[in-house]
Amino acid sequence: MKPTALLFSRYRAFREFTRLELAPLTIIIGKNGGGKSVLTRLPLLLASGLAAQAEGPLDLNAGGVSHAARFEDLIYQRSAQPFCLGAEISGEGRTLRFVTTLRHIVERHELAIEAFELIDGDQRVVNLKAARPEDIGNPTGAFLAQFGADPTEHEVRIRIVGLFPTEIEGYADVSAQLGERRVQFEKAFAAPSYLGPFRSELGALPRIPRQGVRDLGPRGERALDILGDDGLRGDGQLVQAVEDWFENAMEGNRVKLERAGDFPRLLVHDPMRNVDLDICDTGAGFAQVLPVVVQAFARRMDRICSPIVIVEQPELHLHPAAHGNLADLIGETAAAVCARACYICETHSEQLITRLRRRIAERPEYAEVVKIVSVGHQSAIGADVEPIRTIGLDSFGSPDAWPIGVFDEAFEDLKHLKEAVQKRLAEEARHEA
Repeated sequence: MKPTALLFSRYRAFREFTRLELAPLTIIIGKNGGGKSVLTRLPLLLASGLAAQAEGPLDLNAGGVSHAARFEDLIYQRSAQPFCLGAEISGEGRTLRFVTTLRHIVERHELAIEAFELIDGDQRVVNLKAARPEDIGNPTGAFLAQFGADPTEHEVRIRIVGLFPTEIEGYADVSAQLGERRVQFEKAFAAPSYLGPFRSELGALPRIPRQGVRDLGPRGERALDILGDDGLRGDGQLVQAVEDWFENAMEGNRVKLERAGDFPRLLVHDPMRNVDLDICDTGAGFAQVLPVVVQAFARRMDRICSPIVIVEQPELHLHPAAHGNLADLIGETAAAVCARACYICETHSEQLITRLRRRIAERPEYAEVVKIVSVGHQSAIGADVEPIRTIGLDSFGSPDAWPIGVFDEAFEDLKHLKEAVQKRLAEEARHEA
């Protein structure tokens, strides 16, 4: 089973209950400060609370990312109200859904579970809520439980690991169902492959590459390890795919993995000067895009087996002419792995979005692959701002709405440029007259 939706309410900038459906490729756009990164990184936070060895409901540093400095920072307007997090996973004609309600206990500086609901298809498995306020966060506190369609409430004691109850005392059958479904959620969110917006600068690896690397690291710092491992111990297919992509997509600037004994070194060929340079001696764009390319091909080849692939600003430091090729790489990868993983991409690139829309027009079935999510969406001047809106794309790649102020800056500048030129020409004509 794989993730198909993220669920949340009163979480960070988002007050209302929201079901954010995930496509094979979910593109997140919007202005700065609207909450794009919050949504993009949410699977990391959920994964921390679904892990079998979770030490608390949530890890604020999950995935090597700082999600917040304090627990209250997770709550809408830092209020004393509870907030909810959850998810849906689907596969083999079945959908599972859970929602956990959490509350920040100020006196104890901790998060605690206040309520939990688990649904299998259309049937409720269990609904739990703290019996009394003093039971919230109390290890021996009581919960009121409802099982299946029965509205009867039973006072029970439960055991919780992370976001998920794992045992209900006196109800072995329900506990077994909880355990089985928790494992499915854990697998569906296990170790997301996350690349943040600032990737590490890579050069020569001053040691033998790690063996069997399956994680790039949040800054792509292990990209050279994965390539070196493939070149030194593997079949070289990953190295070849990455080299071919750079040659085709980056105007002849080939990337070549060179070995000095056991130590790999990454070189970039400069066609203008016909020389090979260490990647750290080239423009920042090569080092920034390399982990994105490695992530995509490694996921296709199952060298990375994460069910969720996340990349923030893949176009960073890259010339706009290459953004379209990067969009094709990500889109084709998402389509290739859609049965076993989903892609989430946060971007500020108009060219990347335009290329994906073009591909939908060329191949209408591509519309089933791509979903665009607009954060802080305003459809027209004076209209209300929608915290989150899914932008529909028809079979020609045309959107059913577009946010004001996103990707229209160039048009506005050209409009004002034309007006300024016309004004000056008119003034000059009057002076000459």
